Parts: sequence; structure tokens; C-alpha cells
Amino acid sequence: MYKYLMWPISTTMILGSLVAQQRAEGVVYDRATSEPVEGVNIVAGPSGAGTSTDEGGRFSLEISPSDSVLVAEHIAYERSVVAVSETASDLRIGLDQKIIPLTELDVMGETGRGEFSRLDTKNMVTDIKVNDISIRGYSDIGDVLLNEELVLVSESSTGAKTLSIRGARQEEMVYMHDGVKMHNGGRRSLDLSVFDIGGLETVEVLRGSHERANGSSGTINFVPELAYRTRANFYQRFGTYNTGSYHTGVSLGNKTISFEIGTGRGMSRQFYENADDADISRKFTNNYLSAGYRVFANTELKFYQIQNSRVYHNHYTSDSTESSLRVNTLKLEQDGGRLGDLRLYVSSQRATGEDGISQLQTERDDIHLVTGASYRLPLDNAYLEFYLDRSLIAADWTTSAGDISLEREHLSLSGSFGLTQKKTKNEFEIKDFILNINTNIIEDNTGIESNILTNMPSWQETGATATVSAWDYLNNTIIYVYANTGNSFRVPSISERYAHALRPQTFAGDTLLTEYKMMKEVGLKLSTRDPDVYPVFSGSMSYFHYGYSNKIKTIQYSGTPLQFPVNDGPAEISGVELNAKVYTFGKRLGFRSIYSLYNFSDQLTFPMQPSHMGRHHVMVNLGPVSVRIGIKNEGSRILTTINSSGALTDNYLKQNRSLDLNISCRLRFRDLVASVAIFGQNLDDDSQTLDGVSIFDKRVYLSIGLEWK
Repeated sequence: MYKYLMWPISTTMILGSLVAQQRAEGVVYDRATSEPVEGVNIVAGPSGAGTSTDEGGRFSLEISPSDSVLVAEHIAYERSVVAVSETASDLRIGLDQKIIPLTELDVMGETGRGEFSRLDTKNMVTDIKVNDISIRGYSDIGDVLLNEELVLVSESSTGAKTLSIRGARQEEMVYMHDGVKMHNGGRRSLDLSVFDIGGLETVEVLRGSHERANGSSGTINFVPELAYRTRANFYQRFGTYNTGSYHTGVSLGNKTISFEIGTGRGMSRQFYENADDADISRKFTNNYLSAGYRVFANTELKFYQIQNSRVYHNHYTSDSTESSLRVNTLKLEQDGGRLGDLRLYVSSQRATGEDGISQLQTERDDIHLVTGASYRLPLDNAYLEFYLDRSLIAADWTTSAGDISLEREHLSLSGSFGLTQKKTKNEFEIKDFILNINTNIIEDNTGIESNILTNMPSWQETGATATVSAWDYLNNTIIYVYANTGNSFRVPSISERYAHALRPQTFAGDTLLTEYKMMKEVGLKLSTRDPDVYPVFSGSMSYFHYGYSNKIKTIQYSGTPLQFPVNDGPAEISGVELNAKVYTFGKRLGFRSIYSLYNFSDQLTFPMQPSHMGRHHVMVNLGPVSVRIGIKNEGSRILTTINSSGALTDNYLKQNRSLDLNISCRLRFRDLVASVAIFGQNLDDDSQTLDGVSIFDKRVYLSIGLEWK
């Protein structure tokens, strides 16, 4: 009798238990990209039952009747809590990416809203967050890069600042504004002195070539700021040598619309060493406008306009230059998830100016129209990516040596195939393999008249690069290794063709040819996995080798800033670059060191390039007060000049070492942030002269700022 009673009782209890259990199933996805998120911890409350999502972001969990919520947590996303209903079989949980606060000037952080977030494991990439108030002690973008990155900034006697990386020529640099190339018309490499930091969020610095710029030695991408909120700011700067500037901007917006407008003015002076009342004056004007509209959650329409100008006057030589740059860019970005990411853009760029240098009078008008598109299609453990960039350049110059009316059409096609996989084992694994092929078609056409450039050549060149990377986890450390190899070319710019046409009779038989380059690079990157466990560190090391054919070399006329290029045959450069940063004691104390060592086949072929460079900083953060001590050192340089009789002379600039100090204080009161900063540059006063003008001299700046958020 007893056993007959126990059977229905047991059956009833088991069935009741099965009925009482519920199953919650669903998928977790990224709200910004609509992509599934793997490794999200799902915990039911209050029972505490848990699981995690698979590769497709899916989860399945048995919960009890008392459970009313599911908690989703991931280290890279904000915590999400969702209610559980009686039918929880198809839940969709969206996660918002976590905003991790950075230090006031974090130049080693992971790339953010910029262009190169997908390349940070294949190249040395760093970000400079220019919205830090203390950075306002710098005069322009050239000053920022000189002090914060291992780059060479050369300043001509007319005040133009150009940049080079890895000992290569400044013409091998690529500049972008939110990922759109800036060709600066037919002129030489972009003059950084006309760029102000107002209106920018980040400056990305990438060493080596990449899919968008095959063959370049480096890329600088200026990332405009779109705040999507309301705020205002004002900064004022004073300094020695009658230096002063101001910057102000206003932003209006919400989560959908953003509109920003700002302006800046500045002036500075430089002096001849042994001349009374002989100075050099520079004046700057900068205006910007940025607008953004998030059409949908995954679609954004952006418009940018920048208007920069610079006036230079040398009261000793009576040389003068006036330059202006205006850029209008319209860009559409759509992140389609599994359907792929699409970018469309059109940009109108115009550079004008007047030069009066060494009796050579020039009026310049360069118009550049660029259109382009890129598309990235994700596949299973792979992707395809295509780039199309078409530019039309019209150079119209009137000079005392002859006129130029020339049009250049440049069509660039690039395709990439990449294999990629996620981390699956506790050992070294191949992470990516990428193959890129790039084709360029360039054609020069004469305009109405051109009595300097008579031959109109055309070029069709193809280059290819291959990249492989691997990674591993060791305790709290992520290790990346990568290797790049490929070939590329560089066609002489319109400005180089013009300067070469006016070369001295000594080089009358030369013809400026296309420069070819073979590239090799291997690198190692280290970083901590958990940013909350101190010390926090990151670092990288790379070795590269560039082999040139028909290397283009620049020779300068003695006593003037005028230069002309010639082909100098084969040349090689190799080097080692080291980059390390450590923060400890809750980021109150930090140290950063960057060092490079170069080996030239002939240093004369690489004018004004030092054999080594270093930047070393100690950072102390004590609440609202920050102290930054920096040491810059650069090796000796060589520049070949030619005099009126055709004699060549090698000029040497000795090794330079300077001490910098930056002290800033930032105070917050409700929605207002006030700051004051003192920046001392070249405090050890290791001054030198170049063409009689004092350089590397001691300077002190005071800057004040006020922000309303």
C-alpha cells in the first residue's frame, strides 16, 4: 500500500519541479554596431543562476519562478538589467559601450573614434587627446606633435612647419581630416603651422604604410570633435618673444544633432642673432565649423569646414608669404553589421597665397576636389575591404620665372582580403593575415598656358603589401607581434616638378623620375589587460627597413628657403623604434619614453634627418595639479646647399637636447572648469642658429582657459 502511494506522490513532485523551472533564452548585442557580443555574463536574480553568451551572443539559462531580472555584465560595456516575464524565450539585450576616462593627455591609449581602430595591431598607432586644457600651452599642431610624439618637425626660415617620420622625406607623409586625404593642392607637404588645435578631438599618429596609404612612412589623421551636447570654451595664451593667441568655440546639440563653431587668432616672433631690430613676424587665423546628424542608430552624416591662414614677414630680408587653406568635407558613414560598413565622402580643398622670396614672386591658386568610397564586408573569420579615391587637382600659378596652369587627375583603387580569428587557446595564435593590392593612375594635363612645365607625363603603378600578426595572453599582459612587407612608389608632386624645372645649370641634364620603395617591418606590442590593476603599462618595439630606387633628394639654395629636388640613385634606411609608458599609484605617477635609432646608407640623401631621437617624460598628477617634465634630444643633421656659382656645401646642425616643463591646475565649480598652465620650452637654452636665425631658444608660455559643460 505504501509503495503505491509513494509513486504518484513522487511523480507529482517531479512534475511540479519541472513546471516550476523556466528557461530564459535570447541574444546580447552591441547597440552601436548591432553585432552580437561574446563572453557576456548573464546572472538571474535573486537566485544567482548564471551563464555566459557564445560566439553568436546567444545564451540559455534555467531560472526559478522567484527570478524577476537578468543582469548582463561585460568588461567593455555598461551593466544592463532587464525584467524577466513568464515567457522569456526570445530576449534581446542591448549593451552600450563603456566610456573609460583617460588621463588628461593620454598619447598611448587605444584608438577611439578615429580612422585607425582596425589597424592598431598591425602598425604602431597612438592617439593624442587634444582636448586636454594643459596642451593649450602649445602654439600649433606642429608644436603638439614635436613635444608628444617621436617625429621630426622641420621649420623653414619662412615659418612653415613640415613633419617626417622614420627619417623619410616629408612628401612621404599622408595627412587626413577625419579619414579624408588632404592633398594641399599642388603645394608641398602640408604646412602644420596653419593648423590650430581648436575644434579637434584627437590627432592620430600611425607609423608605416597601411591600406589607405600604401608606401607612406606615416599618417597623421586629424579627428574633428562632434560633441552631440551643448558647451562653450575660451583659451588665452601669452608668451615670450611677443607671442600670444586665443581660441574659443561653442557647441550645440543633443544625442541626434551636433553643431560646433569656433575661431582662433595668434602671433609670434623670431629674431636674427646678430642684427638689431631685425625680426620675423607671423600671424595666424583659424576658423572651423563641424556638424553631425545621426540619421539612424547606425548612420551618421557629417560636414566639416576649416579656414586657416598664415602671414609671414621677414623684416631683415624683406621676404614675405601669405597662405590660406579652406577645406569643406561631407561624409556619410553607415555601419550595417553583417551587411558591411560603408563610407562615402566628397571634399573640396583650396590653397591660395602669395610668396615674395629672394626676388621670386609667386601667386598661387590650387583647387582640389576629392571623392571617395570604402566598403568593408565581414565574413566568417575573414573580411573584404575596398577603397576608391579620385582626386582632381588644378594648379594655377603666376610667377616671376614663368607661369603654370596644370591639371592632375589621380585615381587610386585598393582592395584588401583579411583572415582573422578570435583568441581560443592559451598560447600564441595567428590573429590576422591581410593582403592588399593598390593601383594608382596619375595623369598631368596642361591648362590654358604653362611655359615652365611643358611635358605632361602619366603614370600607372601598382603596389602590394602583406601583413601577419599573432597574439597571446601572459597573466595580466597582452602580447601582439606583427610583420609587414611590400613595395610602393611615389610620383613627383606638382610642386616638386615646378622646383625641379628651376634647378641650376649644374643639374640641367637631370630628369625627375618616380621613386620606388621596398618596405619591411616587424614589431612587438605589450599592454595590460586590466586597467584597474597597477602598474598599468603599454609599450611597443619595431624594426623597419626601407630600400629606395631613384631616391628623391632635396638641395637648398644658400641663404634662401628655396629648394629643388633631384634623383639621387639607390638609398637605404633602417631603424629601431621603442615606445613605453607606465602609470602607478592610481595614475598619480607616470613615465613615458620614446626612442629611435636610424641607420642611413648616406645621411646626405636624407636632408635634415637626425641619426637618433628621443622623448622622455615624467608625469605627476596630484588632484587638480599636474606636472610634466620632458627631455627631448635629437642627433646631428646635414643639409646640402648650393651657391650662385654652383658649388655644393654640406651644412651641419649639431645634436640638440632640451628640457621642458609643464605645470597645470584645473578647478571645477558645478558646470564650469577653469584652468591655468605654465609651459617652459628649451629651459636649458641650448640655442643654435640656422641661416642666422636663432632656433631652439628658451621660451615660456602662460595659458588660461574656461570651459562650460
